[in-house]
Amino acid sequence: MSWTSKTARFFTMPWLLLFLLVSANPVFASVPNQSDPLTLIENGTERALQILHQSQSGQAAPLRARKGEILKIVDRYFNFDEMAKGALGHPWKEQTPEKRAEFTSLFKQLLFNTYVDRLQNYTGANEKVSYDSQQIDGDYAVVRTHVFYQGKDADIDYRLHRMDGKWKAYDVVVEGVSLLVNYRSQFSSILANESFDSLLQRLREKVRQEN
Repeated sequence: MSWTSKTARFFTMPWLLLFLLVSANPVFASVPNQSDPLTLIENGTERALQILHQSQSGQAAPLRARKGEILKIVDRYFNFDEMAKGALGHPWKEQTPEKRAEFTSLFKQLLFNTYVDRLQNYTGANEKVSYDSQQIDGDYAVVRTHVFYQGKDADIDYRLHRMDGKWKAYDVVVEGVSLLVNYRSQFSSILANESFDSLLQRLREKVRQEN
């Protein structure tokens, strides 16, 4: 599967999904999920930056070597069912529970592998993140942030959903471009000419190549 330049854009800057790595360090594994979405994003990002710097400086194992450790806990912070559903779009309703589960698992691994591959070459340590605001509408929220890094800056919005009293992120919007909408466009393009089973096979091969 060939990903577009838009997809690569989401992973060229180290902060875009740093929050994913909050669980990579067992010290933070028992941190409760805060009721405030902005606090959740802020604490997760700052802790993830610490973990990233430790791995890059040699104080901890490389990120890819900690894959299993991260994936076991990351579900506490991201709603991958909702992410996968949003990325697939309408065809989600047409799939069996088994195929939905496999698609969700493969999509999660795809995101993780792409992200970690980008971070392996990351050498910076001078990020500045501004946590600007949060907007809560019932069980949905948007946390708006602004990041400065090596002379560049970007607006990053996190979209969250509250389930069972806990907030979880399900989308990241970079300069107005949604991660899920970007993937949905690519999946729709494939499904216009191929079956869902073919899409699953493409994802299996992509994940197998990167593992």
